[in-house]
Amino acid sequence: MTLILRFRSYDLPPTTHATLLASAHSLGAESVRHIGAEYCFYIEASRDLRSDELGILEWLLAETFEPQSFGTSSFLDARGTILEVGPRMTFTTAWSTNAVSICNACGIDAITRIERSRRYLLDTPREMSEGAQTAFLAN
Repeated sequence: MTLILRFRSYDLPPTTHATLLASAHSLGAESVRHIGAEYCFYIEASRDLRSDELGILEWLLAETFEPQSFGTSSFLDARGTILEVGPRMTFTTAWSTNAVSICNACGIDAITRIERSRRYLLDTPREMSEGAQTAFLAN
């Protein structure tokens, strides 16, 4: 079993950013200045992918008009607090089932599962308390 990680950064819509920022401030994290976001793709394969298969997979997952926003490492720097929201790894989502079907249709039969999570960077001078992190994720 092979696990592959890929990341794609994206800009939060202004209303979503404002809502999340207000939520952080209401939880006592007034020092949060900005919230960055990215997707993290957890890709499970039955074997190591060939370079042509990896190229197709990355083409499928990358944003068509912003290929520089896709890569093998996180786009969120470590200043502040990074929080991740995604499915339980013991539960296969419908999104994963569709993504695997698309990979199979493109000739990548080694992909057994792909899950996508959202990662947020709350830009703060110091890390948020565990209680504030839990409360933020609950919103």
